[in-house]
Amino acid sequence: MGALKFIVWTVCAVGLGIFLSSGNVDGRTPLQHMERTWKRTVKPDTMDRMKDGLEDAYEDAKGAVSRSTDAAPRERITAEDRAAVDRIIAKKK
Repeated sequence: MGALKFIVWTVCAVGLGIFLSSGNVDGRTPLQHMERTWKRTVKPDTMDRMKDGLEDAYEDAKGAVSRSTDAAPRERITAEDRAAVDRIIAKKK
């Protein structure tokens, strides 16, 4: 039953895609109508500015994550642990 549903939905999606790309509505395909409407309603310069802003933010974040720091890593060893290690080293000498 699941395979049959998959096949039916796939056929419907392919059929819709074929209609959108080759169907004729008022002398144009539905895809051409959508592109024309998109170009009229969405200002390309606004989209370009937003895209550039996102690219800049991505580059800043990438730089911040991949940057190596000169500071030594923070140690999480307590004074007691340090003393125990020092005693073990002293015994080996």
